[in-house]
Order: sequence, then structure tokens, then C-alpha cells
Amino acid sequence: MDQSEHDRYLTTVRSTPDRLKAALAGVPKKLLTWRPAPGKWSIHEIVCHMRDAEREGYLYRYTKILAEDNPTLPDVDGDKLALERQYGRMNMREALRDWRAARKEVLAVLKRVKAHQWQRIGTHEFLGPMSLETVLQRQALGNDEAHLAQIKDIKKRHETISKLTETPKVLTSLLRGVSDEVLRRKPAPEKWSMLEITCHLRDVEQLFVERYSKIANHDRPALRMMNQDELAARLKYNEDDPAAALRDLRALREETVALLGALAHQSWQRVGLHPKRGEFGIAAHVAMHVSHDANHLNQIRALTEKFGMA
Repeated sequence: MDQSEHDRYLTTVRSTPDRLKAALAGVPKKLLTWRPAPGKWSIHEIVCHMRDAEREGYLYRYTKILAEDNPTLPDVDGDKLALERQYGRMNMREALRDWRAARKEVLAVLKRVKAHQWQRIGTHEFLGPMSLETVLQRQALGNDEAHLAQIKDIKKRHETISKLTETPKVLTSLLRGVSDEVLRRKPAPEKWSMLEITCHLRDVEQLFVERYSKIANHDRPALRMMNQDELAARLKYNEDDPAAALRDLRALREETVALLGALAHQSWQRVGLHPKRGEFGIAAHVAMHVSHDANHLNQIRALTEKFGMA
């Protein structure tokens, strides 16, 4: 490891308290305890794990390697500790406070390490020999950067799924009180009415959930597109029942959110082959899905203003 890498890892470990504080600022309790996928930790559980890894993993290893010649370093089984200590029932503020105290001790130890001591080694019970410098690298990358990235990903995933969940409610609110005549009124011959937009949202929902399922269960599947205007004409969107269209959209969106919530973390990184976009993964599809919702909701808002309903 060259000096620049060494310094970078030290900088990471020193800056993590401030970065973690920023990552947790303003996060509501509901999000702190939300799990992004089955078997994946919540932010609350990640913080509890970081506390235990800090004092029983990294602090122990640094002090042991500096104090003894090639000591044995026990493994820290995070999943086992999470179960045995019931992370979900712990007070997160106390866990965060204890983590900060342990990190302060770690930084004090690292500050005293002399140049020649970085090559001192201990032997991990599963991973074998590792130098003090290797422990630093593992802490900076495998612990600090990895867990901060997890927290960022959880917040982003929760935000997108929350937006998908809210769309039917927002749409219902926008259409409430709008007369049947206005719901079916086109702003121009080639433009969709509010009802046609609603029917489109309903039917494209089936396309999105089909893609999510295919990508999650198949290796790089081919993804189909649909001709939106052709489907709208064939199904006579503007003659549909508005209440039924909204009801069907709500039911389909519930299926979508349930599917996304059940997907393993790794599945979000899988890709399918989009006819126009090439490799396109679930995470990218969800972002497009949210944007698609927002665009059509804005179209309906514009129509309510145009027709004097706002």
C-alpha cells in the first residue's frame, strides 16, 4: 500500500463521524426502521452493527496487534450479533453515541501508531494474516464506505417506493370533483384527455411490473415495449369508466410496490435488454417509473388549469 492510499484510508476513518451524522440528519423514525428488502438491515440495524464492529472488531484488532506479536483475531459475526442482541429493540441514539465513543478511541489509537508499526500483523480466525494497515483498509472501505453507501441506498429506495405508492392517491385527488365531460375532453385532437392519461397509467403499470419480474428472474431478458397511442385507440380509453380505471391502477400499483419490496438487494442491480436503451436495470426502471408518473400527473394538473378546474 503506497502512502497516498494509506492517507486516504485514514481520512475516510476520520471523516466518517461527520458523514454519518449528515446521512442521519432529518431521517424520520419510520425510515430508520424500514428494511429495503427481505433479510436486509434497516438503517437502525446498520448503526447498531457499526457500533459492535467498531469496538469488538476494529478497536480490538488495532490494540491487540499493537500489544502482542501476531495475536489471534476472532471473527465478528454481524448477523449473529444482530439476532442475539435484538438490534431492532435497541435505542438507536444510544447505539450511535456508543459508536462515536468507540470511534474516538480508534482514532486516538491510530494517531499513536508509528510508521514501522503499520506492518505488524495478527491472524484472523477465518481470513488469515492481516497487517495493521490491512485492518485500516478494511475499516475504511469494507465498513465505513460500505455502510454509508447502504444508508444512502436505503434512503433513495424508500423515497422512490414512497413516490410510487403515492401516485394513485395524488391522481385520485386531482380528479376528484372533475365532471365526466371534462375528464373526457381532449385539449387537442392528438392529445390525451385526463381519462386517457389515467387509463395509460393503468396499462403501462402492467408493462413495468412485467419488466421488474423478468429482470429479477431471468438472465438479461429481452424487454418489450408497447405502442401507447395504438393501445389507447384499440381499447377506447376515452370511453372507459373513470372509477374503474382508478381502482385498477390502485390494485396494480399495490402489486408493483409489493414486488419491489420483496426483491433481494442484488436483484436491483440486475439488467434486462431494453429495445431502445440497451442494458437497463431495475433501479433505472424504478427511476424512470417515478419520472413517468410525475410527467403524467403534471399533464393532468395542466389540464385542470386549462379547463378551469384548478
